[in-house]
Amino acid sequence: MKKSKLISSALILTLSVTALMPGTAYASASGKVYVDGTGKNATSSVTKIGTGAYPVLAEGEAMTVDMAVERAIAQSSTIKTYEDNIEIAEDNMSDVRVWRNAATEFTEVNSYAIQYKTLESNVATYKQRIEVEKQTIRYQVESYFSNIINAQNSLAIYDEYLDIETRNLEIYKKQLELGLISQTQYDSYLDSYNSAVTTKTTLQNTVDSNYTSLNTLLSYNVAAVYDVDLGDIEYEPIDRSTLETQVALATSSSNLNIAILQRSVDIAKYTLELHSELYSSETKLEVTSQLYTAQSNLNDTKLSYEGTIKTLYQSIVESEENYSDLVSQLNTLNNTMSVYEKQYELGQITELQLDTYHYTVKSLENQIEQALYSHYLLVQQYENPNLL
Repeated sequence: MKKSKLISSALILTLSVTALMPGTAYASASGKVYVDGTGKNATSSVTKIGTGAYPVLAEGEAMTVDMAVERAIAQSSTIKTYEDNIEIAEDNMSDVRVWRNAATEFTEVNSYAIQYKTLESNVATYKQRIEVEKQTIRYQVESYFSNIINAQNSLAIYDEYLDIETRNLEIYKKQLELGLISQTQYDSYLDSYNSAVTTKTTLQNTVDSNYTSLNTLLSYNVAAVYDVDLGDIEYEPIDRSTLETQVALATSSSNLNIAILQRSVDIAKYTLELHSELYSSETKLEVTSQLYTAQSNLNDTKLSYEGTIKTLYQSIVESEENYSDLVSQLNTLNNTMSVYEKQYELGQITELQLDTYHYTVKSLENQIEQALYSHYLLVQQYENPNLL
């Protein structure tokens, strides 16, 4: 599998190319970017506050996904709450077990049996929630890292784009003075230029907001900025024959929400098995209705997840087609690079045209890398129903 340096997409200048048939996959490797993509702190338009700790990293050391995940799990109040709930539920189970053994009346015995079954189900749910929370934390970290890297790498080449647009605007201004274009056409170009300038601010805000979210997750001061390293990511198209398998996985007890609903069905069945008209305040019809409702909720949720997985599968297929098309376009541009450079040497094209061509190549590389990250995160969801 080929690898390349991972960068993200900025706005691409329109350039007509003839796409080649997709060939070798344009795979990617590690994504590591300093706070502003150049080694210097960027001026942020966002005011940051916070008094939390700052990450302790050696000079030149990057925050890796594993480091961030370990920190986030250790700081997670959600996981701590689930652990406390498990301890409480297990203590209650011990009490209920004693009370059930001491009970003599049928109604009491059944009531304690159902309570014990419910507590047992709760413990299983809390334990599964902890594992799902860990999975979710890793996915969140990878998402924040990729967003930061994409925006930072776009910023790293954005000044080049603005320089080209500024030079184009000067040409349009001269054309307006010579009467070659109308005021309306010039105003349209000017609006596009102003929009491009605004986009740079938007990219910086994207960096700021994702650092803030990441730092909140890690219980760091929200003003903290540091290298982030997503690690080696390789482009691997999904196996198109796995849809039925993934549907089955998403609708199984491996999915936390399905597991919870299945446990509700199990408790409802257990309650119905123990039911007696002589000793219960509920009729058998009422208890049966509760089981029917629980089973219906489970079935409806399974159908919903089946639809979600099929939609996600289609999104992945479309993203892979888009990825192949982008790679084909890049191959075309790279293959004709020498032609454009030769034309510039011969005076057949201007320096602006050559610079525009070079920037278009860089921008297309950004699109490819962004597509790779997007595909990677989509596949994570496709293969893990708890991320849906």
